[in-house]
This record gives sequence, structure tokens and C-alpha cells, in this order.
Amino acid sequence: FEDSTEEKFDSVEERSSFVPGLTGKFTQQAVYSLYTDKPHDNISSFKSSLLLDYEYKFENGFKFKTNAKAYYDAIYDIKGSEKFSQDELDELRSEVELFDAYIEGSITDNFDMKLGRQVLVWGRSDTIRVTDVLNPLDNRRPGMVDIEDLRLPVALAKFDYFIGEWRVTPIAILEQRFSKRPPFGSVFYPVAIPSPEDKGYSDVTYALSVGGEFSGWDINFYAARIRDDEGHIVFSSQLIREHDKVNMFGTALNVLSGSWLFKSEIAYFDGLKYTTTGDKEFTRSDILLGFEYKGIAETMISYDIAHRKIGEYDERLLNELNPLNKHSYQHAFRVSSDFMNASLTANYLLTLFGEKVDEGGFQRAWVKYELGEGINTNIGAVDYIGGSFGFDLIKDNDMLFLDISYSF
Repeated sequence: FEDSTEEKFDSVEERSSFVPGLTGKFTQQAVYSLYTDKPHDNISSFKSSLLLDYEYKFENGFKFKTNAKAYYDAIYDIKGSEKFSQDELDELRSEVELFDAYIEGSITDNFDMKLGRQVLVWGRSDTIRVTDVLNPLDNRRPGMVDIEDLRLPVALAKFDYFIGEWRVTPIAILEQRFSKRPPFGSVFYPVAIPSPEDKGYSDVTYALSVGGEFSGWDINFYAARIRDDEGHIVFSSQLIREHDKVNMFGTALNVLSGSWLFKSEIAYFDGLKYTTTGDKEFTRSDILLGFEYKGIAETMISYDIAHRKIGEYDERLLNELNPLNKHSYQHAFRVSSDFMNASLTANYLLTLFGEKVDEGGFQRAWVKYELGEGINTNIGAVDYIGGSFGFDLIKDNDMLFLDISYSF
């Protein structure tokens, strides 16, 4: 259960390739929106995407890996680009991006290194982020996929030093990236004020993980001096989102007992700033408790709950556009089950906010099916639930989606 570097795509060994070390996947996705306002009604996305993944292993045991993804959404041409905002066209019409690009290997028997763009996961929850703070997310279409498919890699220098059952991992964060948000004019940005741009930074920040793995349980301790991903908006000649440095200290404990996995995460932040409170700094304490149960054949059931508390609370945080309560809660319930020799997987996820689960959220149900060798389909639906200011704005954005992919 240790913190791990996430492999976003299928491993090279799982697929054959006409070029040694090179694999790929082509995906065609169609999204039908139940939203009634034009131009985002009916078929709201018809996106073609191509992933290329290359891996090379050197004779000394080091490995180089890189992958890139490009997509083009033809719906903007089909409906007419003049009907959409320029911000939406720039963000969602097409994109070419380098994802992972790193080299890794063992320097000595107990000392490893990994240098380059990568995803590094802290904590265990598949849905709620508490200690998982090192990688930003692609939130331009919220609720469509899980966090594991949303994380954006950043350039890191990561070193692992092993001492018995323990691992010490110092990290230098060489690239400052922040989460991608819905663009102005898109269906998930229903506010009339354009979104402020993120201020750019070129400094280096740092993090440290110390973890131990034992029979039936593991524990990790985290510390980081990073830039706040959420940031705060500064009003000057133009709106800009600044990301000041914050301190994070946390721990994650996982205990395995038979078919049950019990998990917990705790994180403490200081130096947080918010848009409506100027230069005043806040602390925040986050705690997560959860479990996964695999006692039913081919089925996994999980539930996580997180509580966040803002220290030295200020009433100015209760603004109309983005009210922040002193105490906030998030719940996540998930069921996944395999059928037909694991060629079909049915999934359900419910995420709700509020102590009484009455502050909005979403639910998603989807089925993955292997049509043939290398050919897979994914069909599902997303239902957004109102209950708070933010979710009330997007509660009518329910959608159906269908993906067909070919891996080569």
C-alpha cells in the first residue's frame, strides 16, 4: 500500500508493438449532454485522441519512459466554432501534451533515483485528496473520470533510500504546474466573469516522504513546502490567481485485515490565503477515514469520508460566489464488480458534500467491456446533484458518454 508512482497507461509488456518499446492507444469518445441550452445541448463532444507510449531499458538496468497524448474535438466544427467562446475553443478544441518523461534506476542496492515528468501519489484514497498534493488535476470536465486519470505529471527529482523496512524519499519539485479549470464560456463555467489566469513560477519546491511497510499494515509520513494549487485571486490592473507557498505535514496509515483494508490520512496546512481575506493566512486540518472490502467474489466496495477544518476562521470566507464554511465534509462511495472472466467491469461512484450529505455532488455509473484483443468500450452516465451554490449552477449538466479504444 505504499505511496507509488502512478502508471497512467498500460505497461509495455502487456501489448505487442511494431516498433520495439513503442505502444499506443486510439480512442473515439462521444458525449451526449442532457443540458438544454445551446450550443452545449445534445452531442456536446466528439473527441478523437491518440496516446503514444515509449519505453527503453538500458543494459545497466536504468529505464527511460515517455508518453504523449493529442486530441481533437470535432464537435466545435460540426456545430460551428463561432457559437463558442474563444477560451473554450483554446482549451477544449484540441491539445498536444507531453505526459510522463523520466529516467529511473538504481544507483546502489539501496538507493534509487527517478528524474523527469512523473506522477507521484501520496495516500490511498481513489476519490478524495488529503495527502495527495504533489500533482495538479485536469478538472476541465469534472466528474467524468477518476482521479487516477486526472493527475497531471510534473518534473521531479525523486530519490529513494531504503533502510530495512523503511524508505526515505526526498523530492525536488522542478516544475510548478496548477490544476486545469473549466474555461470561461464552457458548460462547467456558468459565471459571467472570465476566469483569472494563473501566475507563473519558475522556482524549486521540496517534499519528503518517510514510509514503512510491515506485515498487514504500512505507514507514511509526509512533509512538503509547495505552492498552493487552489491559490487566491488578486485584484490589480487585471485579475490573476497567485499561488503562495504553503507548508504541509501529513501521515497515512493502512491496515489490512482479511478482506478489509482500513485507511486513514491526516494533513495539516499553514500559510493558506483566500480571495476575500487579503493577506491574512490560515491553517487547515484535513482528516480522512475509509475502508475497502473485497469479501465478495470479483467485487470491491469502498467508502471514504473526509473532514476539513479552517483554523482562525473569518466570516469574510462566506462570500456569495464561493462560500467556505469552517467545517466541510466530503463522502465517496464506490462499487466495482467484474463479470465474464473480467472482460466486463461494472462501476458506480457517488460523491457528496456536507455533514448531512446535502451540499451537492455527483454520481457516475459506467461499464467497461473488452470487445476483442486490444479493443475496449466504456459506456456510462454522470448525474450532477444540486445542494450548494456551485453544484446548483451545474446540476443540469448530466450527460451520457461512450468510448471505443484500440490499443496497439
